[in-house]
Amino acid sequence: MTLIRSNIIFLGLVTLMTAFYGLFDTMNRGPYSAHQWRQADCLSITQHYYQENLPFLEPEVHWRVGSNNTGKTISEFPLIYYSVGKLWQVFGKKYWIYRILNFLIVLLGLYYLKRLVKAILGSDFWSIFIPLFLFTSPILVYYSNNFLMNSSALGIALIASYHHYQFLIKSSYKHLVFASILFLVAGLLKITALLLFFGFGAILLYQIIWVDKAFKSRWKVLLPYLVTLIGIVGWYRFAGNYNANNVQIFLQGLLPIWELNSSQVAETWSLFHNYIFPEFFSIPVLFLLLLIFVYLIFYSRQLHKYYRALLMLVALGVLSYFLLFYQVFSGHDYYLLNSLIVVPLIVIVGLHYLKAHYPNLFSGKALKLFALLIFISSTYYCRIHTIIKYDVGSNWVRTSMHTTVENKENWQLYHWKYKRTFYDLETIEPYLNSIGITRDDQVISMPDSSINITLYLMNRRGWTDYGLGELDGAQRIEKARESGVKYLVVNDSDLLKESFIEPYIDQKIGQYGSIAIYNIEKPSLLQQTTNVMNKRVYAGR
Repeated sequence: MTLIRSNIIFLGLVTLMTAFYGLFDTMNRGPYSAHQWRQADCLSITQHYYQENLPFLEPEVHWRVGSNNTGKTISEFPLIYYSVGKLWQVFGKKYWIYRILNFLIVLLGLYYLKRLVKAILGSDFWSIFIPLFLFTSPILVYYSNNFLMNSSALGIALIASYHHYQFLIKSSYKHLVFASILFLVAGLLKITALLLFFGFGAILLYQIIWVDKAFKSRWKVLLPYLVTLIGIVGWYRFAGNYNANNVQIFLQGLLPIWELNSSQVAETWSLFHNYIFPEFFSIPVLFLLLLIFVYLIFYSRQLHKYYRALLMLVALGVLSYFLLFYQVFSGHDYYLLNSLIVVPLIVIVGLHYLKAHYPNLFSGKALKLFALLIFISSTYYCRIHTIIKYDVGSNWVRTSMHTTVENKENWQLYHWKYKRTFYDLETIEPYLNSIGITRDDQVISMPDSSINITLYLMNRRGWTDYGLGELDGAQRIEKARESGVKYLVVNDSDLLKESFIEPYIDQKIGQYGSIAIYNIEKPSLLQQTTNVMNKRVYAGR
C-alpha cells in the first residue's frame, strides 16, 4: 500500500469516526457536560487574554473572592489559552476555534503514532489500526475537542515519541532535540504527558552508565533531557511563586492515597470503578489489554529487553501517579487521560513480539479479523459514552446496554438541571450590558459551587459560593457586598425560597429567562431593619 493511500484511508476513517461520535455537532458549544467546572476555568483564562490583552505570563480568571483578589492565577503553561485569545481577537470569539485547535493537535498525534507503528512493525494495517483503536477511548474522544489541555499534551507526546524512536534507530541527534522540545511542551501543558519521556530517559541513562562503555563519550545525548527537565522544574517554580503572590485555585501539590482512611479509600475506589474506569475502554477490552501486559512482562522470555523495560517503567509511572493523586479519582477522569499512552505501547510491543516469534500469526487474517471486531465494538461503545454527555434521550443511549441505568439517570438529571439554571447565562451578556451592569461591575452569582462556571458564562467578574464554605448564605452576600460587589445574580428559583436571601431581593433590576438580578450595592430598608435586629439580638446575648 502506498503512503498516500494509507494516509487517505487513515484520515477518512478518522473523519467518519469523528462524525459517528457526534464531535462535529459539539464543535461550537461552550463549556458543558463532564467537568464543566474545569472547562470554565480554562475558558476564563482564555477570555481574559482575549478581552484584556494580558501579558503572556499574567493570566487571570473571573473569580475574585476577597477584596484584594485580582483574579490572577496560573496552572499549566498558557500557550494554548494565549494563542486562542489572539485568534479570537482576529476572527471573533468562536468556540470552534478553540475546540478544533485541540482536536487537530490530537489528530496530529494519532497520525505520528501511525508513522511510529509503521516504522516499528512495517505493516500498513496495524499502523492504521492502533491509532484508530486509541481513538475509541471515550475519555480521549470527549476531551479531544474540548477546552482542557490533557488531550493536547497527549497528542504532542505521541509526536515526540515518534521522533525519539527515529533517534534510537538512526542515532540522529536532530530527532532527539525535536523529541525533547516536544516533550517539554507536552510536559508544560500536563506533566503527566512525560510518562514515556521518563521511561526513555531512564533506559538511556542506564545504558550510558552501566552497559555501553563507548556510549560514555556521548554524554551530550543527555543535554536535551536535562534542558527539558530544567524547563519543567522552572515552570512549576514560577507557577508556584505566581500563585503564592496572588491566589491558588488549581492543584499544584499531591493528594496521595495514604492521607485517607480505609473507608475513604474504599469510597474513592468505588466511585473510580463505577464512573471513571468505564471511560477508558469497555471492561472486556481493558481485561484483554491487562492479559497482554501480564503475558509480555512475566511469561514472554524472548521479549526484547528494551521493550520489557519500557513497559515496566511506564506501568510503574502510571501506578505511582495513581497513588500520588488518588484522592482526585472520585470524579476527575481527565487526570488519567495521559495514562492512555500505555495502551498503544502494550499493543505495539505485543505485535512486535508476534512478528519476531510468530510471524504467521502476525501476518494472518485471523488476528486482523479479531482486531477489527474489537475495533467495531469499541467504536460503538465510545459513541454511547460520548453521546450521553450531551443527549441522554438519544435512541442510541436509551437502547444501549453499554451504560448503566444509574449513569443514564445521573446524566438526565444533569441536563435537566442545567437547562433550568445555567442555560440562560450563555446568552445573558448583552442583557446585562443593557441594564447597566458592565464588565467592571462585580457580581455574586448563586447558587454556584464552582469557581468560574456562571461568572464565565455571563462574562462578569465576582464571587460564587466557592471559597466561602465556612459562611452561611447571608454572610456570603454580606462579605461580597462589603468588598464592593454590586449585584446578586440568582440562577435557581429555589434559592429565592430561602429565608436568608429575603433582605437582598427587594431591589430587583432585571429578569432574563430563569435568571433574576438584584442590586445589593446599598442596603435596602429591609436589609437595614434586619441588620438592626441582628445587632440587638447579638447585644442581648
